Amino acid sequence: MRTLEYAQPTEQMKLTDVMDLDSAAPIEINSFLTRELSLVIQDRAELASRFLLDRDRPWLVCQLCGAALLLVRTQHRFFHFRHHPTIEGLIKCDISTKGELSPAQITAIKYNAQKESQAHIRLKGIIRDSLIADRSCGEPQVEKVWKGQAVADRATWRKPDVQVARGDERIAFEVQLSTTFLTEIVGRREFYRANGGSMIWVFQSFDPSSTKTAEEDIFFLNNLNVFIVNDRTLARSRATGRMVFDCWYAVPQLTGRTIVNEWRRTEVFLDELTFSSQKQVVFYNDYQAQRKALETSINTDVLRRDFHSFWAEYGRDDTPEARERWGDLRERMASAYPAIKLPNFHWSDPFQGAVSIVLSARYGRPIGYRFERLLNVSNQAFDSYKPFLLQFGWTLEIFEQNEMLVEQDKKGTWAKRREIIRAALKRRDEAYRPDRQYNHLFAFLVPELKDRLINMHEW
Repeated sequence: MRTLEYAQPTEQMKLTDVMDLDSAAPIEINSFLTRELSLVIQDRAELASRFLLDRDRPWLVCQLCGAALLLVRTQHRFFHFRHHPTIEGLIKCDISTKGELSPAQITAIKYNAQKESQAHIRLKGIIRDSLIADRSCGEPQVEKVWKGQAVADRATWRKPDVQVARGDERIAFEVQLSTTFLTEIVGRREFYRANGGSMIWVFQSFDPSSTKTAEEDIFFLNNLNVFIVNDRTLARSRATGRMVFDCWYAVPQLTGRTIVNEWRRTEVFLDELTFSSQKQVVFYNDYQAQRKALETSINTDVLRRDFHSFWAEYGRDDTPEARERWGDLRERMASAYPAIKLPNFHWSDPFQGAVSIVLSARYGRPIGYRFERLLNVSNQAFDSYKPFLLQFGWTLEIFEQNEMLVEQDKKGTWAKRREIIRAALKRRDEAYRPDRQYNHLFAFLVPELKDRLINMHEW
């Protein structure tokens, strides 16, 4: 099942003047609120978390009064900003959304009611009994104070639904039901982060095609991993002696040039999970690492395509436009691939010729030359770029261009030269010693060459 959703702003927003204190610049509110949903949800949590940690150093504030803001989502899944409810009554601002009961009061009422529900009590029991069955865990504790902070800070102590010690790890299990609120999610994340513990939110069910805000506030912050317990997982825990979860997890996939999330489901064990108390994530599948690799791949493909396009159009030109375009491309390459050193001028020798012969071999036609045929490039390579003939020959072979050269070589000149090259390489003629200085660039421009370049033998 694949999912991709973009956030949407509320049509009529009261508070539209928002300042980013990190950049000291106003944000474009529609752009901010119409990004990929996961990014908006993560920023929503970041906004709440930073206020919780230091209310004197908020991130986004109201430009009219300077008060810290909270990003709110309506029951119809639209987003808008409001003053943070804990300070709204203390400020004077033309924009106000304060009601008779504060959101914090409403949250407390609903959350406490949820904590007493039969579903909540049942899930706590399943978690406890699953941990009892797990031979790697200590004795689980239900609704006990998580001790660790000074007594003076006891007002901020937490009572996780279930907690357990497992080796050097302390793990808190919190039950997620239909109304778990962002203030609770952020508050608990920061508490366990500060106290060196890890937290696992446990769901009673999950449908990736129809997710609720309360669920998204959790799994978008947890590497897009969702953990479920039920009677079946409890039976499996008892049978295996290892705590079992049903795990839904997302894998980023490309559809065209758009990344979508493909949701998969599998059975996982507690001892298969990766814990990071500092980042406050517990996961089976590392979505963020996969997404980063995919985004890098997309960016690499675009940059590689742009390099090829530049070379096809300007590879042999020394014009003001070519210089400007090369300068832009060189900056992008330096930022993305600092290990690849490019010359200030793309027509520098032997750089220009080395790149041109390899790209010509890649495409089967002259690139960076005004020749008519690939055969002309081959003769140029033999005459002027012997130290790069090995890379040139490998590219010809990989892209099956040798047959074309045979057809173009009516006089047999290239055939004779190929024999000369082979003999020279075999006896290690110094004139043909491979030049490796552009191998990193060649591997980027022609990824199919990478393995051969890595395994190129020293003379």
